[in-house]
Amino acid sequence: MRHFFIFLILCIFASSTTVLVVSDDSEPSDPLREKAKADDAKAQMKLGNEYFYGKNRQKNYTLAAHWYRKAAEAGKASAQFNLAICYDRGLGVDKSVFFAHKWYKKAADSGVKQARFNLALGYARGIAPDEENKTPPVFANEELAEKLLRELQAEGFVPATRELAVLRLTKEKEKRTPEDFVEAFELLQKAAKAGDAPAMRLLAERYYLGDGCAKDNKKMMFWLKKAVAKGDSEAIGRLAFCYKYGDGAKANPDLAFKFYKLAARRGLPMAQVKMGEYYEIGEYVKQDVETARTWYEKAAEKKNPYALFKLGVFLYDGIACEPDKLKGVGYFVKAAKLGDPHAQYNLACFFEEGKLVEPDPSAAFYWFKRAAKQKDARAQRRLAFCYLYGLGVKKNLEKGFAWLNEAARNGDPEALKLIKDTNIPQ
Repeated sequence: MRHFFIFLILCIFASSTTVLVVSDDSEPSDPLREKAKADDAKAQMKLGNEYFYGKNRQKNYTLAAHWYRKAAEAGKASAQFNLAICYDRGLGVDKSVFFAHKWYKKAADSGVKQARFNLALGYARGIAPDEENKTPPVFANEELAEKLLRELQAEGFVPATRELAVLRLTKEKEKRTPEDFVEAFELLQKAAKAGDAPAMRLLAERYYLGDGCAKDNKKMMFWLKKAVAKGDSEAIGRLAFCYKYGDGAKANPDLAFKFYKLAARRGLPMAQVKMGEYYEIGEYVKQDVETARTWYEKAAEKKNPYALFKLGVFLYDGIACEPDKLKGVGYFVKAAKLGDPHAQYNLACFFEEGKLVEPDPSAAFYWFKRAAKQKDARAQRRLAFCYLYGLGVKKNLEKGFAWLNEAARNGDPEALKLIKDTNIPQ
């Protein structure tokens, strides 16, 4: 039965509900399709696989999802799981985390281990409601998630051991205890020694941070390289970072570029951003802003905040494209909402100065504060002025001086000069 399953370790959540109704009557008749049309669930499953993989017929995810649905509604567990995957990844149907979760549950109830695992991940994170498509929320249920994972762990399903560790590490900060870190470390050790690549990467991170164990860069690099050898894209990106910045290993710019390039080609957004930067400044490659933009676009498709910010800069300034300031601001808005401090700072400045948007001191204050909390020194200085002069917020000298000092501590030259030239309390 294994060839019937499309194994996917990580759930990819999205939202939408549109289902395409498909007919392939225009295709030449063949025995398998005739059996499928006669409600033979086994034939429907096989036909779905042939369309999904492009075996014996042209690859067509829409038709694959159509036939998986037919078999899934007839109760075939493997089809239920595969249909859930289609919803998770938006293959042949619009992405919908809610409907993926629904079909994972059906497949899990039918005994598919991977479906039980993906179902547990859904309960661990919860699913937000989709107002546009009128799908309800699925509330996070860590207790149920842990129950499912422990059952899978008892059955020898190694990824469950790793995700039990993740549950410990992702507890609310105020609820985490030293014992959680120790237990997470021990669980990751078990999963890593059993050959789980993401567990190897996470174990390397524990050694790097010294959480649940003694800090040990040598062991960090050992497990990180093991994860890289297993093909873990995030581990490849992390190893590139170590070599680029000499963090946990001796700096090696040549190796950093090599591993960033490999991780970017494997689809890691962070590495795609780095490749964009390499091409933008002409480091290790011939300077090519068009190629830089292409790499930023690849990362932006995966909603990488910094990539969205860079695309905003390209559009605003007309780099490798016709300038479109309004569209550029649109990208800044997207990046700001996803947490990029550079975009948050730019957006705050636009609201404060009334550039391309209506002046709004309250909105400027809001975005300066968001960026300031992420240690953007310029935003900390501008936030200080908001408090000192009552711009978009009630005047508060104490908070103003505090943020100005914070900006100075983070190296903002204007804040440093102001503190030096005046009698601002420190």
